[in-house]
Amino acid sequence: MATTLSEQLAARLRAVLRSADHPTTASGTAVAWRVQRDRWVDALDPRGADVFDEDRVRELIDFLAESGPSSSSRRTPVEWTRLIDELTPELLFSVR
Repeated sequence: MATTLSEQLAARLRAVLRSADHPTTASGTAVAWRVQRDRWVDALDPRGADVFDEDRVRELIDFLAESGPSSSSRRTPVEWTRLIDELTPELLFSVR
């Protein structure tokens, strides 16, 4: 079932994405990662009507899990993992 995410959840996700960075241990380049991050931020823009199905939500979860905190976010990697773990059930239930 496809749905649009609530404005509140989308806003939280955009904030998380803006505080993310490409970890040095991740695959791919930092430039490619930033392009993908920007696509997610645009997809979560409330002015758009992007639809999220279960597969797309899982792609977003995977992207967030493979990302890490930016130095300006002042989050540790452990805090980042905890944040993503907290968002995951909410994201999964949003499309059911």
